Amino acid sequence: MLVDELFCSIENSALYKEYIKIGDILKKDHTIYLLIQEIKDLQKEANYLEENNDIRYKDVENIIADKVEELNNNKIYQEYLDKMKEFNKLIK
Repeated sequence: MLVDELFCSIENSALYKEYIKIGDILKKDHTIYLLIQEIKDLQKEANYLEENNDIRYKDVENIIADKVEELNNNKIYQEYLDKMKEFNKLIK
C-alpha cells in the first residue's frame, strides 16, 4: 500500500506534471523528433561500421556529435532534460 501512495504522490507532483507536459511538447515538435531519429540511425550505422572494422565509423561519429550539439542547443529539449534530471533526483 505504501508503494501505491508513493506512486500516487509522484504522479500528482508539480514536477512530474511539468516533465510530462514538456515531454508531450517535445513529441509534437517534428524537427526535434526527426533529429533524434537521425541520431539514433547514425548511431546504429556507426556501431555496424565499427563492428566490421570499417574506419568510416569515425566520420559517422563526427556527424553524430554535430547532430547532438544541434539537439542540445534546442531550448525545449534542454528544458526536457532539466526536468528529467530533477525528476530522477526526486525518484532517488
